Parts: sequence; structure tokens; C-alpha cells
Amino acid sequence: MKTDQDRVVASARAVLPATERRRTDMTTRGFTFVADEPHNGAVGDGPTPTEYLLMALASCTAQTLRQYVDYKYDTAGDITVEIDYHEPEQEGAERYLQRTITLSEEPDPDDLKVMHDIAEKSPVTLLIQFAWSVRTEFVGPR
Repeated sequence: MKTDQDRVVASARAVLPATERRRTDMTTRGFTFVADEPHNGAVGDGPTPTEYLLMALASCTAQTLRQYVDYKYDTAGDITVEIDYHEPEQEGAERYLQRTITLSEEPDPDDLKVMHDIAEKSPVTLLIQFAWSVRTEFVGPR
């Protein structure tokens, strides 16, 4: 239920023309994207909606960590975030997202704990945590 105190933080629009089966044109803030679902072995014209969600989580995590790292250090190297969606093969098992964060420079162990906490509080993590479990691990430089 909308109240007078609600405000729109972000919005998006998706249009699936009658001439298309799955290819969807999407817009937000004047940016245009395409989402598609593979069909009959075809690759599709763009990422799937699930892949967009995974990209959103990965980029939000990296950007949120960058804010902390830029505050804490002069330079901190690259931040790479990979997200894998795990769908259970057996009924009743948990679906989850595995988030792997790789830093090109080794942080202090105390900072690593803070960074883990920050990743868990990134905006997209907070947005999707009610639907999926998000498991996070940091790995050393590659």
C-alpha cells in the first residue's frame, strides 16, 4: 500500500511486442536494453532476466565495496565479483546465489571482515535477500 511517505527510488519498463515470443525491450532513465530467453537452441538477442539480476548484484557489490576501499586506501586494485545461481536438483533443497569476490591486492584481515559485512549490506543484496540466499566468499588475488 502506497503512503504519502513512499517515494520512487528506481523504475524500469519492459515491453514485449506481440510480434515477439520472448525478446523484450527494456528502458530505465533513458537507457535501452534487451532481455531474451534462449528458445529452440538459439542464443537469444540479449541476457536473460535472471542474468540481468545477477549482473545487478555483481555490479552493486563491486561499487559498494569500491566506496569503502576508496575511503580506506589510496589505491586498492581491482574488485571482481562473480555470481553463480545454484538451482537444486533434489526437491526441497535450497536455491542460492554464490557470490565470489576477488581482490587484486591482499587487504588486512580486519578490513576483509568489514568488507564482507559491507557486501552483505549492498543495496541489491538487501533487495533480493528475501527471495534468495546469497552466500559470499572472498578469494585471494589471482
